[in-house]
Parts: sequence; C-alpha cells; structure tokens
Amino acid sequence: MPITPILRPTRRRTLVAGGVAVLLLTAMAADRVAAHQAEHRTARAFRSATGTAELPDVDVRGFPVLPQLARGTIDTVDVSAHDIPADSVNRPLPITRLERATAFLSYGDLSRSLGFPITQGREPGSVQADLELPFGGAPLTLVATPKPGPGNSITFADAHLVGGDHPAAADALLERAFRDAIPLKNVPGELHLRGLDVTSTGLSAGFTGQDVTFRRA
Repeated sequence: MPITPILRPTRRRTLVAGGVAVLLLTAMAADRVAAHQAEHRTARAFRSATGTAELPDVDVRGFPVLPQLARGTIDTVDVSAHDIPADSVNRPLPITRLERATAFLSYGDLSRSLGFPITQGREPGSVQADLELPFGGAPLTLVATPKPGPGNSITFADAHLVGGDHPAAADALLERAFRDAIPLKNVPGELHLRGLDVTSTGLSAGFTGQDVTFRRA
C-alpha cells in the first residue's frame, strides 16, 4: 500500500512567516506615526492660517499614508474646528464651526454682520428679521432666502415684507437690509460654497474643493 508523506512546516518557513508578520506590523506602526505627525502639522497650519484659539481636530484618512506624504499631497483630510474668527473689514462673517466640507454659521454671527437680529424664517428655506420702525408703527418682518454668492459669499434672494399695509419708507429699509453680499472669511480659496441650508440655529454651508491649502485671508 502506498504511503503518503506528511508534510510538516519547517523551522525555516516558520521563521520567514514570522519575519514577514513583524515587517508588516512595523510598516503599519510607522504609517500610523506618520499619519499622526501629518495630523499635528495640519492642525498647527490651520490654526496659524485662520487664527483659531485652539488646535482643530484633524483626521488624515486613507491607508497607507506614507506614499501620500512621499508624493507631497494627502488625499483626504477631515478638519473639525470651532470659532474661526473673521477680519474686521467688508462686513465679514466668521465661521462658527468648520467640519469636513461643511461650515456652520450661527444666527448670532449673521446678525452681528448684518447689523440687525436674524432668525429662521417661517417660510421654508428663509431667514427673517423683526424690526421696529424708527418712525413708529407696527414692527416689520423682513424675509429673504440666503443663497451662495460669488467669491464664497452669502446673498439674499426674494426679499419681501410679511404682513399687511406698511409705510413707503419700509421698502427702502428692506432694500438696504439685504442689499449687500456677505463674504465668508478665512475659507481656503480652493473651497467653493455650493449650498446653504437654513436650520433652527443657523446656516449650514456646504463646500466642495480639492488641493485645499489653509492660509490667512
């Protein structure tokens, strides 16, 4: 009767397999260290460029990271920061929070930029301002729809008064209130404002872009 030999792993094969495993673990550990260093450098660059009080949370995505660093670009980086300040010219609007490709713009910051209190409008997708008239009479409710404007700015469309009769001077007040676009400051130039969603606490601004560099506006 033929005898089938039993093959047993040799010590050499065991050592080779163990060596490969050690190399893989070492490579993975080195890649994670490189990712952590890249995240820290990105966080410091973001704070330096935007003037945030604290370092943002940064997550370098994708594996492996070392080849990305070797070619000088990182494919995807998620940044979550708070209270990004604006300059003091051209009615800038600071970004209250930047998270990935979405910026949250609070009604408080929006109100300070416009010069009068803004809240979520009763009409879908709108904001509104309830203003007391300097010449007396019932308060006016101004309603407008925020839209993306040129150069990463916010414009206001379909502005109108809500309610019954109003004095003629109210039309001039309405036109002046939502006339100017509000530029968003400290947004990297490679990001482009693509949409605005009106929420109960502010505006959610969606951005798209690639090859983004953080720099002071």
